[in-house]
Amino acid sequence: MDELSGTKELIFDNFIELTSTFGYENVTMRDIADKVGIQVASIYNHFDTKAKILEYAYDYGLKHQYDNRKPVDEMKKLIETADAQELIQALVYTFESEDQKKYVRMVLITKIIFMRLFQDPVANSMFAEINNSNAEYIVSILEHGISLGRIDPDFDLNTFSDILLGALQIMGIKSFAGTQAYVVNQLDQEKRILRLVTRLLSTALK
Repeated sequence: MDELSGTKELIFDNFIELTSTFGYENVTMRDIADKVGIQVASIYNHFDTKAKILEYAYDYGLKHQYDNRKPVDEMKKLIETADAQELIQALVYTFESEDQKKYVRMVLITKIIFMRLFQDPVANSMFAEINNSNAEYIVSILEHGISLGRIDPDFDLNTFSDILLGALQIMGIKSFAGTQAYVVNQLDQEKRILRLVTRLLSTALK
């Protein structure tokens, strides 16, 4: 995908802001143009259709989805000595970044994916792909912990991964439902859920 700049960047950023607030079907090219302050015809110099802007948003989301996820080798090194809380904090990566534009975009795009899960096969496929990638990531790290003798070999890694990812999805849905400008750790439920997951992992650590 080509880089964002100038009018194209304004169109894109206003599209994801409007779409994450009102829903894709309720946003028109006229709405986007009015928000940017341009003529509708100017949008077509950058995007052929509204669907193409959504496609660009999905591509952007996939491109940057794992920017803040620690490399597997780094996590395998961490598991040699880390306690349960340190491991959970490292596994629960977020979109927080010094690049504020990217952070806002990733939050809004994630909200759009959640909003469109049950009506858009592409959003559903993306959600499944991201979920599967994260599950494989978590399991591979914990398997290394078992090989080191740090994690009980009877600990059900797949179930634990499902619980952790399910908790993160619940937190995301609750956060997006409650506010437009999501901020990490803004909800008390997040801290409670992560404490429970941490306790679960601590039972398996040696």
